[in-house]
Amino acid sequence: MVRYNWKKILKVTKGSIVDILLIVHTLTYSLTPKNYRDPLYKYWNKDWSGNSFLITPEAIFEKRPQFSDREWAEYIAVASYRNLNSYNENRKTTLDLLHNPVPEIIIKNNRLLKIEDGVIHFRFEKSP
Repeated sequence: MVRYNWKKILKVTKGSIVDILLIVHTLTYSLTPKNYRDPLYKYWNKDWSGNSFLITPEAIFEKRPQFSDREWAEYIAVASYRNLNSYNENRKTTLDLLHNPVPEIIIKNNRLLKIEDGVIHFRFEKSP
């Protein structure tokens, strides 16, 4: 599991999809930059901790070629609105559509997200 602060990531990256994925990749695998020219350098060694979470962030990088980077960034963004306490108490990995600030059309057009009975399901977020 990786915990992150979505608002901070979004602000620092200015919404750059490549940079969002770079930060999540760094958090997932605890990467360090090779040198100061490494794109990772400007995001390395910063505190990205927060109450947003991904249970299986490795899936993003294992399955990345099968989906667009935009779909992955939207997946990370929508996942950030889930309640960490709900996950800790009863392993809830879904998000009620009512708590989602992202336009519904984005979710419907994303192959990684699915709406069923007013609940958003995440393709690679299954509770262990």
